[in-house]
Amino acid sequence: MLAGGTALGQAIVVLTSPILTRLYTPEDFGVLAVYTSILSIISVIAGLRYELAIPLPEKDEDAANLLALSLGIVAFMGLLVGIGTWLLGAQIVRWANASALRSYLWLLPVGVVMIGTYGVLNYWAVRKQAFTQIARTKLNQGAGLAIAQIGLGLLKSGPLGLLIGRIVGQAAGITTLAMLAYKKDKKALEAISPSRVRYMVARYRRFPLFSSGAALINALGLQLPVLLLSGFYGAQVVGQFMLVQRVFGLPLTLLGTSVSQVYLSRAAHKARADVQGLQKLFYAVAKRMAVLGSMPTIILVGAGPSLFSLVFGIEWRQAGVYAQIMAAMYLSAFVATPLSYTFSVLERQDLSLIWNGSRLLLSAGSIYIAYKLGWNATHAVVAYSIGMLVGYSSLFLLSASAIRSKTKKEEAQ
Repeated sequence: MLAGGTALGQAIVVLTSPILTRLYTPEDFGVLAVYTSILSIISVIAGLRYELAIPLPEKDEDAANLLALSLGIVAFMGLLVGIGTWLLGAQIVRWANASALRSYLWLLPVGVVMIGTYGVLNYWAVRKQAFTQIARTKLNQGAGLAIAQIGLGLLKSGPLGLLIGRIVGQAAGITTLAMLAYKKDKKALEAISPSRVRYMVARYRRFPLFSSGAALINALGLQLPVLLLSGFYGAQVVGQFMLVQRVFGLPLTLLGTSVSQVYLSRAAHKARADVQGLQKLFYAVAKRMAVLGSMPTIILVGAGPSLFSLVFGIEWRQAGVYAQIMAAMYLSAFVATPLSYTFSVLERQDLSLIWNGSRLLLSAGSIYIAYKLGWNATHAVVAYSIGMLVGYSSLFLLSASAIRSKTKKEEAQ
């Protein structure tokens, strides 16, 4: 159900992309790509990862205090980002080689608060297994993003239309999830108190200590290549790269994220009572994700450039070349990403930190080395794709190894 809601939301985004590619230029998409990358890096630690712990406590009252703690941290982080963009905006734009972004940096703290707030409320809904409501918000996000970007594009707004549309998409669903928590869990929310919040800070301190670092490194591994492509090869290249992410990589990633929320809910229970059941769940999810992701991968490998030229316009043919190159990488990410939540349910954030550090070196290092060797943008994308394919394959093996270690430990006891 959750994957279906996400799929419908992303279907709207994908189906409207041929309209957007005729309303906005590759350079406009390049500005969006740089903004999105910076925002993604910051927002991943908007709640210092305390929100990941919300499904874990047995008592709703404890989870409610985690909810309050996470929302407070998100608000504070939004303030810090606002101050940071005011002080360092010129340096950020210069480093990313995206001068057109300078006028829109004020949208960064807004985006951080929107993404952070939705993420916190989403994990409360995951705890309550309110997957129907989450699916509805995913659909609303896709519709809101598409409508705003098309409407502003018709008004010739330039990159601002793409950025505002993204903010609208991020905010959609916040009210729905907030009202769900207030109406159905009011008693638990009334148990929020400063003393219990302080206790939750200490009880789940491993999440900010380990998971925040791992999440930040993970985000850098995903987003730094975009910033490096922009800095080394310009907005035109990163705009083409962005379209691939929008119509292929992002839908697969978000579908994987939706599955991961269900996996997290069920795996958290099995980790407490049935470790062998967790292992069966792990491989069952992996098999289903591989089957689901194989068809779009085959299509893009066979007809990526021609397909992109036909659907989005001839000026976007290079995006099809990039999609063809990265298809296998996206399939590996689609399978492995949901299963990485194994680290959270087993409280093995140390392994997550190790893997994310390794992947950062593979992803960003491949782009940097390609540039230093004088390779063109296409060859740099090939190097990046190979590095990430290796990284996601390692993630799957490391997650499986963590479960086997836990199983052996349980059997020994």
